[in-house]
Amino acid sequence: MDPSLYSAARIGNIGDGDFLLADHLKRDEENSYQLTPKVNMVFHVAALYGHSHFAAEVLKITPALLCCQIKKNETSLHIAANEGHTEVVRVLLACVEDLNTKEKLMRMMDTSGDKALHKALRSQHLDVVKLLVKEDHEFEFPANHAHERPLYLAAESGFHDALINILESCKKLSNRSAGPSKRPPLHGAVIQKHKDCIRSLWRWNKPLCEEPDLWGWNSLHYAIKLGLADIVSDMMACKKSLVYLPAGSENDWTTAIHIAFGEGDVNMIEKLLNHHPDCRDTLSSDSQNALHVTVLNNQDEVHQQMQPLHMEPKTSNAQTVDQNLLNALVANHESLSLDVARVNAGLDKLGVEVASISGRMERVEIQQIYRPSTPKNTSLTFTPKATHPRMHPTNAIPQANYYSQGQGLKGPSHSLHHQVPHEGIGTQMKPLNPTPPNQN
Repeated sequence: MDPSLYSAARIGNIGDGDFLLADHLKRDEENSYQLTPKVNMVFHVAALYGHSHFAAEVLKITPALLCCQIKKNETSLHIAANEGHTEVVRVLLACVEDLNTKEKLMRMMDTSGDKALHKALRSQHLDVVKLLVKEDHEFEFPANHAHERPLYLAAESGFHDALINILESCKKLSNRSAGPSKRPPLHGAVIQKHKDCIRSLWRWNKPLCEEPDLWGWNSLHYAIKLGLADIVSDMMACKKSLVYLPAGSENDWTTAIHIAFGEGDVNMIEKLLNHHPDCRDTLSSDSQNALHVTVLNNQDEVHQQMQPLHMEPKTSNAQTVDQNLLNALVANHESLSLDVARVNAGLDKLGVEVASISGRMERVEIQQIYRPSTPKNTSLTFTPKATHPRMHPTNAIPQANYYSQGQGLKGPSHSLHHQVPHEGIGTQMKPLNPTPPNQN
């Protein structure tokens, strides 16, 4: 892009002594379509920096730029709405006299499927939202590629003022206006804990509380899981049967009281039982009641606190069977705990024995490596002659036994004749004269 043209669009300069926008654009038709390194045209640069008068001047000369899409398929209206430039949005919509062209501009989508209203909601620019809703209040505003409708975006982001504006102005809102995973807008508000949006949506359409998402959970189920006690009270007070609706699929489901017990939320459990005492006996798809959940989740504290509120008097065989099942679960849990304790004790004992064996093996290896030398100042000195087995006296102690009995160690590995003291070293003892062997 021409540097002077870019600078003028960036600061909103339509003419001074050295530059005149109209002359520059009329001089060459291609000037209006010059691109910046970020693939923006001069018209989009003006929208980005909020210069409405500059944008209006460009449109007078090159009106085709109004619906021109650049990178990511964004129009100047997308850019102005995202940046919150209300006056630019107003000028862009006012420049269109044809109603069909205006609707086309407002409903054009970028590569994500976002319209200008999506951009304004995500960036939370209330004035832009009001202006766009007012100009196209008959439009249903379908979802983008992420399945987000404008009403869902407002609820999930907690943009309460925009949510109220949409509810009051749009005439063709779907009761569900489902978002991702088929979640109604009430789900989005509950999951993000935006209580003002929750109450506004609930007053607008109370049956939204019963609408399940893709996973079969309604708004009450999420409110219980997230611990929104006041929201849960309001919902149950309005729709008493809500607490009995299942959460899950046709073949695998649970109930509100199971969810509360699963979270271990004692306050929520008491609130549910205060409103609907009989819900404690409701069963899940696998025939378990809420106390079974505490046992399976090892929530001993919750189990003890809720035990007094357990079951109704055993007036039927079904209740007796259910109590027996609970007792069996508790007994199995205790038995498993004892088995684990015994296994751990056995492992500890085995570890001690292994350590003892290893210690003994190390001592034996040390003894083999570091054998003692011949004891000094012994009372006996053996000559090489005396070491021959046939000449060993019957009343003498063999060399091997000498070490084993006298020292507790094995004999040395070197030859015995090397043990004879040399002259001048130690005390020379006369060799023991063995009894001559029988020559016969």
